[in-house]
Amino acid sequence: MVGRHKGIVAGLVSALGSMLLGAPAAMADQPMTFEWGSVFGDVPAIFADGEFTPETPAALQAFLKRSTQATPETILYFSSLGGDLTAGMEVGKIIRAANLNTAVARNTRNPADANTIDLDSFSRVYPGHCVSACSLAFLGGVKREVRPGSIFAVHQVSMNCVDKRKALSQFPWVPMPNVNYCPELNEALTMVQIANGEVVAYVRSMGVDPIFLTEMSKAGPEAINALSEEKLREYKIVYEYKTESWAFETDAQGQFFLRYRQGNQWKDDKVEIFCNRTNAPRLYLWLVHDARRSTGTVDAQRIVDLAGKGLTVFWQLDAQRPDGFADIRSVALQPYEIIDPPKVTEHGNIQLTIDLSPRLLDVITGATLFQIATTDPDNNGVTGFNLISINLDRDKLSGIVRSCR
Repeated sequence: MVGRHKGIVAGLVSALGSMLLGAPAAMADQPMTFEWGSVFGDVPAIFADGEFTPETPAALQAFLKRSTQATPETILYFSSLGGDLTAGMEVGKIIRAANLNTAVARNTRNPADANTIDLDSFSRVYPGHCVSACSLAFLGGVKREVRPGSIFAVHQVSMNCVDKRKALSQFPWVPMPNVNYCPELNEALTMVQIANGEVVAYVRSMGVDPIFLTEMSKAGPEAINALSEEKLREYKIVYEYKTESWAFETDAQGQFFLRYRQGNQWKDDKVEIFCNRTNAPRLYLWLVHDARRSTGTVDAQRIVDLAGKGLTVFWQLDAQRPDGFADIRSVALQPYEIIDPPKVTEHGNIQLTIDLSPRLLDVITGATLFQIATTDPDNNGVTGFNLISINLDRDKLSGIVRSCR
C-alpha cells in the first residue's frame, strides 16, 4: 500500500505541479554546461547548452575563473530551453560584468541535416534556440545577436508548486510530505509583484526596452512566443553599441567643415571634410583611426608601414549587380591624392589626409558606402586593414561640396 501511495503522490506532483520558471514541461533539458569551441576557423567562443538551474550562475563563474581565453570580444553562444528565472538573470549579470557578447546558436549540427550540404562548415555556428529564462540571460551580452535560423522565444512564467486545495480535495487520504504547495492568493500576488519588479529592473539595466516583457503574456506557460527579427530590434534585444553621426561644424578660425564620427564601446574614429583655399578650392578628407580595441591597442606603426605600400578606396552603389550581389568597386589612391601620408599620432592612433580629387568626389556623391583600406593584406589575410568604413550622407556631402566652389 505504501508503494501505491508513493506512486499516487508522484503522479500528483507531476500532474498538478507546473514546470520550472522556464521552458514548457514538454521541452525538458539537461542542466546547463559551458565549454569552449571554435568558430569561423579558429576563433575561440563559449557554448552554453542546457537548462538553467540554481547552480548555473556559480558554474559559469567557475568556468570563467578557470579560463584564460576569454576577452571582451568573446561571444557566448546560448542554446537553451530555459529553466530557473532567477538563475537566468544572475547569469546575465555575470556576462555583463565580464564584458562578453552573446548570441543564439550552437556548435553542433542537427543530426537530421546530416544528408544535406553543410553551409556552416566553416563558421561551425548552427541554428539554436533561447527560450524563457535563457532570453533574460542573453540580455547580459554587450553585443547581442540571434543567428539566422535560430529562435528567441518567451512565454508566461509559473510556479513549480502543487495546488494544495485541489490535491487534498481529490486525494484526502494520501499523505504528501515535503510537497511544495503553492502559496495563498495574497502571498502569491505579492511574490508576482516582487518578481515582476525585479525582472523589469534587470531588463532596463541591460539597456533593453521593458515593454518587451509584454511579449511574455502572449503565450501560456506550455507554449512559446518566438519574436521576429523586427521585434528583436525594436526592443533592442539584438544590439551592438555603435555611434555614427554626421554634423556641420566650425573651427576656432570660423572655417566651416563636415565631421563624421563612428565608434563603439572601445574606439572612436573620426573624419573631417574641409575646404582648402590655399590655391584653387579643394576638398580634403582628414582621418583619424582609433587604434584602441577591447583586446588592447593595435600596433599603429605596423599599420602605417602597411599603408605606406598603398591605399585603396572601396565604394558600394545603390543598385545591385545583375547577379543580385552588391555592386562594390575599388580604385587605388594615387600619390598626388595623399596630402599627408599615414602616421602615428601622439596618442598612438593613425592619421592621414587625402585630396578628394574630382574622381573621388564622383565616388562619394554617388555611393552609399565608402571605405579606405590598405592595399596589401593585413597579417597574411586576404583583405587590407580597414581604416574607415562610412555610411555616406549624400545631402550633407552635397552641402560641403557646394560650399567649396
